Amino acid sequence: MLAKWLKSRLKGNSDVELVIDPEEEMLSGLNLKEVLDAHDAWKSKLAAELSGASSEPIDADIIASDCHCVLGKWLHGKGKKDYSKLPEYKMAVDAHANFHQTAAEVVIQHQSGHTSQAKQLLQTRFRSASNDNQLELVRLFTAAKERR
Repeated sequence: MLAKWLKSRLKGNSDVELVIDPEEEMLSGLNLKEVLDAHDAWKSKLAAELSGASSEPIDADIIASDCHCVLGKWLHGKGKKDYSKLPEYKMAVDAHANFHQTAAEVVIQHQSGHTSQAKQLLQTRFRSASNDNQLELVRLFTAAKERR
């Protein structure tokens, strides 16, 4: 199922829903579906911030760091311990860090009064970084499962 979803995403079909068998969604304590959903939710959070609909402040410095979220803690902890020898691990770490840096750039542009640039960044580089983050995590997850 992951391979089918990954192939659809690689072909540009972002509307394909990821369905994971509950018995296969865990990897060394990481729930793939939950972290993918959490990172996907950032699109809405950032859009709400740009439109003025957000009620909670967003700190660009915290967003920029890739080690505060569940995935980041796992990648730099248990995931690193268990999977750092896989080439997919480095790709996942890099894509995750880029995702957070790009999200922070959206916030910085907006908070600097450049909301139109922030909106463009959200629709272009952030979307691409988000897709890359998801794809590389699925690749890592798949590779790790195959090597068990």
